Amino acid sequence: MRNAIKFGILNSIIGLLLGIYIAYSAIGNDYWVLAIGAPISAFVCGFYFWKLIFKKSTENRNGKLILIGLLTGTVSHYLCWILLSIGMNICYWTTGNCIGSLGDPPTQIWEMLIYGIVMTGVSLLFYGWITIPSSIGIGFLVDRINKKTL
Repeated sequence: MRNAIKFGILNSIIGLLLGIYIAYSAIGNDYWVLAIGAPISAFVCGFYFWKLIFKKSTENRNGKLILIGLLTGTVSHYLCWILLSIGMNICYWTTGNCIGSLGDPPTQIWEMLIYGIVMTGVSLLFYGWITIPSSIGIGFLVDRINKKTL
């Protein structure tokens, strides 16, 4: 299995665990979608940044692994909010469910492109201390596993 896929899968496991934790500990009812959006966004970001940064050369591996982990742990929060907005809107359009706590429809996707930045800041404040270091650690783990198999 390629390193980018390993890195993405391991990050998605962290996203799944955090999504489940938030879904069960949150006051509102609609946070269950984080258990779906968080692992998807963690995998996509992890896979993409691994492929992008190791595309040119493998020099300075430690610096690149830290950068990959930092980008994955940060950008996946924003992508998660975008994915949640898309999913909630599709649910609302098709079933009429997935409404806000006050009975209003979910935030439009184009609005979430802006609101997602604020939401990302809040989620990084609460959970970034978990996602960023774990993503960096996963990068070093995948790299070490790769060196042992060579």
